[in-house]
Amino acid sequence: MSERGNVETLIVLQPIAVDTGSPDHDGMLVIANGLLVAVLVRLAEPEHANVGSWFLEAGFGRLQGNKSLTFLDLEEATRWLRQRLAPT
Repeated sequence: MSERGNVETLIVLQPIAVDTGSPDHDGMLVIANGLLVAVLVRLAEPEHANVGSWFLEAGFGRLQGNKSLTFLDLEEATRWLRQRLAPT
């Protein structure tokens, strides 16, 4: 039996400013086990119904193609990321 299934993906969030072309500038690089896997951006524009939430601006690898995902906070985003990036 493999122990690999019990190993949790190490996710590191690194703050970064993102040029989105809008007031939504606060971003986080998402690094999983040393690889850049996503960029999250905090919604700041008054037009957003969920100001302060985090939007998946870009996903790479297994996260590529996920569109229009918004998370209430970074904890929710991290839980979702761990589920998607768990070893198969």
